[in-house]
Amino acid sequence: MRLVSGLLSCVFSLLVSCSTSPPPPEAFKYAGKSSISQAQPGSLLEAVPLPIVLSRDDWFVLTATAPWLIGTQIKMDLLLDEGYPAWRASRLRTLSDVRPVKIQFIARLPEGGSELQSGTVFVPIPRLGQKQTLTWVIFEKGTELRKEFTPSRGKGSELPIITVLSALGYAVWVPDYTGMGDARGMHEYCVPESLADSSLDGLAAARQWLAGSAAGSGSEYAESGRLAILGYSEGGLAAMGTLKAIVEHRIETTGLSLEAAYVMGAPLNLTIDEPLLGDEPFVISHPEYQVFLALGWNRIYLEAAKLGDILSPRTIGSIVPLYDGTNRAEDITRTISLISGKKTGMVADVDIFSLKYCSLLRQNPTESAYYRAQFAARLDSWTPPAGIPIILAATPKDEIVPFANSQNEYDWAKEHAPLADVCLVHLASENHIAAGIEAFLYAIANFDRRETALGGTPR
Repeated sequence: MRLVSGLLSCVFSLLVSCSTSPPPPEAFKYAGKSSISQAQPGSLLEAVPLPIVLSRDDWFVLTATAPWLIGTQIKMDLLLDEGYPAWRASRLRTLSDVRPVKIQFIARLPEGGSELQSGTVFVPIPRLGQKQTLTWVIFEKGTELRKEFTPSRGKGSELPIITVLSALGYAVWVPDYTGMGDARGMHEYCVPESLADSSLDGLAAARQWLAGSAAGSGSEYAESGRLAILGYSEGGLAAMGTLKAIVEHRIETTGLSLEAAYVMGAPLNLTIDEPLLGDEPFVISHPEYQVFLALGWNRIYLEAAKLGDILSPRTIGSIVPLYDGTNRAEDITRTISLISGKKTGMVADVDIFSLKYCSLLRQNPTESAYYRAQFAARLDSWTPPAGIPIILAATPKDEIVPFANSQNEYDWAKEHAPLADVCLVHLASENHIAAGIEAFLYAIANFDRRETALGGTPR
């Protein structure tokens, strides 16, 4: 479920090659290493300025998303209906330079305790002598298997979109999540509670940095008091999990009002759809993600997600070692196919799962503790509150995350919470990756229009 776009990758490489920003200053430590064990979740430990992204670089990114050009990569119907061309033209000359700052902070863990994690804050640089009031956006990144491939390391296929969003006038917080960036261990892949913990404890730390930055530089920044959440693929699941944590007051965001949540291309139900299995081996289009899921859930649910109960001995012996944070998903996919003796895209459930688990999925999946844990965490049957715009977006042609994930949540909300402000946007693109670009452009334009109506962004 990793968003990889040839177009955005090209844009990002040009961004890097064209940048002439000065080297970053030294890190500023907020807490000594000896105090980490005593620090509370949400505590800011360290802030490290990264090279500035110039407004001309983000101008280039928006230029590359001109309808006549981006329309060769994705379907434009929805973006045209949304008024994207006019919005883009109106904002093309209003971009700011962006200051990225890597932060370290303490995040709570669903399995208990807490750990050091990392992420990146992106803020627009105000014009000299001006104070800028910022609305926060939590940008939830999509799947990545490589530990170092994060915005805090200056990497990631979504990075051009992130910097454009900040250049438009927003404070953007991007968590690395567990097991990524500076965090140790396995990433708790697609565990909603874990993703929300990283997002909201990191937001608390990011707000501490912003307040300290303002105090130390003549009140350069202030908060508008508004917040939005935006994510696609695993990031879409993270967005829904974070929304749930906020509205249920599991983690407080004191002083911020949640204005909108963009839950896009989200795997809100991780269980394998047993009615589709039948009696024959079931082809799994992306077995690498199924192994990643088992490893991530095993970190939290040691008893419910025992690897020996889920994966075959061959998978545990030959495939699991590849998840060391250095290998690309594509390379792991090829290795799984080679070991299974199958063509890519033809690997079946019996090639990676234990035979007992495959049997349970077909006969009585609720007898599997792993299935029960994922079923209990599904967010396509969550009842959202009234008053918060929730934008579900997905393409019916998604080959990785079934469209039913979004459709089911929309139908559930309409039945169980008729006053909730939930809409379902049908993305027009032909696959998961192209729909991701379409989703991000739609969400940014839509949210920026909302903020403009509130006077929330500079022109």
